Amino acid sequence: MNAASPLMEVRRFHLPHDLAEQCVEIMRVRGSKGAEVFVALTATVSEDGRTVTFRRALVPEQTCYSSSEGLLVKVNGEAIFALNRECFEADELLAGQIHAHPDQAYHSGADDELALIRLPGGLSIVVPHFASGPLRPRLWSVNRLGEDGVWRRRPRRVKLKLT
Repeated sequence: MNAASPLMEVRRFHLPHDLAEQCVEIMRVRGSKGAEVFVALTATVSEDGRTVTFRRALVPEQTCYSSSEGLLVKVNGEAIFALNRECFEADELLAGQIHAHPDQAYHSGADDELALIRLPGGLSIVVPHFASGPLRPRLWSVNRLGEDGVWRRRPRRVKLKLT
């Protein structure tokens, strides 16, 4: 396991179906108001360091801005600190985030810069069309933070599976 991040050796991310549905509902409600919302995903890592299981969805205090250029969500430092403290107290990691875009699912420059997840190996999931319609993970943009601090599309060898 990589000493810098317990997520870098992970090859499988398990997202329980009910947790995915909970996240989608949060995004749908906010999306129906024309706004984005970031949902933080807490997780545990298997003893062998190869599998992450997402445990809880947390919605930090945040502000969604709308302009002619699009939508932007900001989570202040105190809210991020509170998320990390809650994870620490529950013996979990802040290993993922999920949010929805009004149209296509892609990781924007703002998503890169304002991500909640700063732990290399963590995932950022973007869902299209404000998460409307049925649960369809194959349409999601799944991105992983590299050790160099750059977000990239999830490598094929890394799997996100609904369980």
